[in-house]
Amino acid sequence: MFDENRPKIALEKTTLDNFLDIFSFGILAVALFYTILSYNALPKQVPMHFNYSGTITRYGDKSSIWFLNIIGFATVYGLYYLNKFPQIFNYPQKITLANAKKMYSDATRMIRLLSLSIALLFSIITFEIIQVSLNQTKAISTVANYLLMGIVILMTIGPIIYMVINLKMKKI
Repeated sequence: MFDENRPKIALEKTTLDNFLDIFSFGILAVALFYTILSYNALPKQVPMHFNYSGTITRYGDKSSIWFLNIIGFATVYGLYYLNKFPQIFNYPQKITLANAKKMYSDATRMIRLLSLSIALLFSIITFEIIQVSLNQTKAISTVANYLLMGIVILMTIGPIIYMVINLKMKKI
C-alpha cells in the first residue's frame, strides 16, 4: 500500500537496467521501421485479430497497423517513466530506509522486464500481421503463436516465481 513516508532514494541504473530500457525501445523501433518499409505493399485490409490457433478472425483497414506501434511505444514509455518513482509502487512489506534500495531495485527491474515483454508482444504481432498480409496466408506462424503464448504466460507467472524465489533466499 502506498505510504507517503516511504524513503525517496536515487537508484543507480545497472548495465542490465540500461540494456533492458534500450532493448525495449529498440525492438519497437525495428517494428516501426519494418512497418514503414512494408506499409505501401500492404493490401487495403489487413488481419487485426487471430484466434488461439493463429487463424484470422477479423480484418481492419491497413492504417490500423499504426495503432500497434503507437500503443507499444506509449506503454513502454509509460513504464519507463513510472520507473522513476519506485516509492509509489505496491510492495508486499513495509519499506524502510534499510530495505528501500533492494525493494526499489527489484521492483524497477521487474517493470523493465515487463516493458521488454510488452515490446516483444507488440513487435511480434506487428511483424506477423505484415507477414500474413504480404504472403496471403491464412494464419500466423506456429513459432510466433507459441512465442506470444509463452510471453503472456511468463508475464503472468514470472513475477510470482521471482517473488517466491526471493522469499526463499531471505529465509536461508
